[in-house]
Amino acid sequence: MQNALNARILIIDDNVAEATLTKLTLQAGKIGCSIEHVTNGYMGIDRLKEAKRTERPYHIVILDVQMPGISGCETLEIIRKTDEIADTYVAILTSLKCKTDCPRDLFLCHEKKADIYLHKETTLEDFEAELIQLKADYENQKEVISINTKDI
Repeated sequence: MQNALNARILIIDDNVAEATLTKLTLQAGKIGCSIEHVTNGYMGIDRLKEAKRTERPYHIVILDVQMPGISGCETLEIIRKTDEIADTYVAILTSLKCKTDCPRDLFLCHEKKADIYLHKETTLEDFEAELIQLKADYENQKEVISINTKDI
């Protein structure tokens, strides 16, 4: 099982400033991982495939929902339909609020099987807590997969 402390994370976000904040927050939280950033979904998909081919896969993708060209939802759909990267753990990063306006993009991301949701418009402490939850959820999911694989 891949320990999240050694996880490779790919941030796919068109907003460089927000991606940098996410990266710095992860590093400040001492989650201890390798973090890279690309600015659109197509680049992210290419990077995921290349990493998988070179046997250095990304373990977590933090994917912005609202991006020009190809949205996060469309990117997620391609990831899930591409066999070699379909099992990548995807965290949706959004400023949209599910509880207040239930936007179509978040509904579609849920339908496409996003693993967890992180919210941009929150306090730094709350965002840190969400990232810690991301780490815990990732570890739990991989542990369940590992246990289920032993049963086969």
